[in-house]
Amino acid sequence: MKLELKKITSSSGTLWFLTSLSTLWLLISLNGFSLIALVACALLWFNYLSTKRKICNLEVERWANTTRAFTNESITVYHKLCSQSTTLSVTVISQIKIAGLLSYNLLERTLTLTKSQPITLEARTSFSTRGKKILKDFMVIYEHPLGFFKLWATYSNEQEIFILPKIMHLESFPSRLRELLPGNRSDFKLLEDSTHIKGVREYTNEPLNRVHWKISAKLGSLYVKELDFTAISNTIIYLDLNLSKDIFAKAVWAQIRKNYEEEVVLATSSVIYWLTHRGNVVDLIVVGKEVFKRNYGSSTDWVSAVELLAMAEGDENGPQIAEELTKDLYTLNPSNTLVIISMYLTDSLLPLLINARAKVSRVIVLLIPYGFRDPRYKPSRTYEMYPIDMVKLREQAKLLEKEQIIVRIVKPSQTLQEVFDEIQSF
Repeated sequence: MKLELKKITSSSGTLWFLTSLSTLWLLISLNGFSLIALVACALLWFNYLSTKRKICNLEVERWANTTRAFTNESITVYHKLCSQSTTLSVTVISQIKIAGLLSYNLLERTLTLTKSQPITLEARTSFSTRGKKILKDFMVIYEHPLGFFKLWATYSNEQEIFILPKIMHLESFPSRLRELLPGNRSDFKLLEDSTHIKGVREYTNEPLNRVHWKISAKLGSLYVKELDFTAISNTIIYLDLNLSKDIFAKAVWAQIRKNYEEEVVLATSSVIYWLTHRGNVVDLIVVGKEVFKRNYGSSTDWVSAVELLAMAEGDENGPQIAEELTKDLYTLNPSNTLVIISMYLTDSLLPLLINARAKVSRVIVLLIPYGFRDPRYKPSRTYEMYPIDMVKLREQAKLLEKEQIIVRIVKPSQTLQEVFDEIQSF
């Protein structure tokens, strides 16, 4: 991408001072030395103006090897400079904006430009946080060898690099297979799949195409095939990034929430990736500073949903998840698995969960106040304490687990897969 000259600034105080001094000297005493001093100042001004013209007419290009990347993934940014004039020694600085007003120098290097000989500079970087990163100003700085003046030329043409949360490996997710479409084997009889034979049983007035002729010939009597049943899941995920209004020590939990936000975005991205790569349908509702609702009906395109998660931000005083779920109750249907991911919920949510369960096949509530264990590391001993209201919700929900209302507080020593495997048994 070609960069355009945005502005040019200079510092020429020393040159102005010398020019004023030489002019005053000439007025006071006209002699050879005063003339030489004034001519020297004129040559310096000529050098100043010609150098200014040179750095204003540079050809500058910048591009990245990718505009989409995951957190901590290496990105290479290339810069190409070419001067159409004589040799020029400059310092170049390339800046990148990472959040709000925060930016840093991606590249800072001193080089010599030769006429019509382009120079390509390469800078590698990575980002530990998700969201939009913007390649901003590219500055070309020239300083006179004797310090008489200094020039800054700023070239700009903003380019976005979108950083997505990393995808964590999952082996399974406990969504119920209830959608009337061929897919994975279901525990609920919806559609028979002729490619999956569960077993055989004695013939009792079934159509002849159900007879397993090889088994019947071996056993000497008619046996028919028992087929498995197939379906896909239709999962609705509510991701809560805000601080609950029921929290007492808000100042403390506000600090915990910042780390929680990054953890649950990673978890939700991984769940969406796993579900969609197996042909399942996912609806995503993110309750943050703004409420993002997206009908995510595609079975293969997961990127757009993860991009939405990359941009989502929570707040200490944002909308409440209970209010948003109440508004959406009428959209739920029996084929849905409702998943609620939050940092802090209380037993006041229980009536709403019961109402939601009356409309869907399963309700899963995951409370992740202190994060979860990375499966690459071994578990360690933890001494966390949970708020009484949160524990109360979990204990009361135990009575409803047989009714498929499942509440789990994820411990820092647990991986998400361990929690999902535990829920899968219900």
